[in-house]
Amino acid sequence: RIKLRPMYTSVAVAPQSSPDDELSGHAYDICEGGVRIELDQALETGTSARVRLALPGVLDEIRVAADVVWINDPHDDPGPRRMALRFSDFHSAEDWWRLHDYVAQGLRAAA
Repeated sequence: RIKLRPMYTSVAVAPQSSPDDELSGHAYDICEGGVRIELDQALETGTSARVRLALPGVLDEIRVAADVVWINDPHDDPGPRRMALRFSDFHSAEDWWRLHDYVAQGLRAAA
């Protein structure tokens, strides 16, 4: 898992049940299997969504389908809500490779 600088890592999330209602936020950490994000509005656990990630140093956004797997308790997280998404399907092989390369470079830099 790679820690991200949230102010430089934007995320856009559109629930599949209402794809025109895209929510903007920030990502906190990422791995090849998922991402921890913050949105002003919490999504329910189990929600499927389309996600666009703009990672620092990556020219193209990463587009992926994901499911909400947990949400911070509102008492611990009274402002914008942090939640974790598990990736389920990348838009293209290029999106997967961009994420794979980003995570691999981050792991090498941390070593």
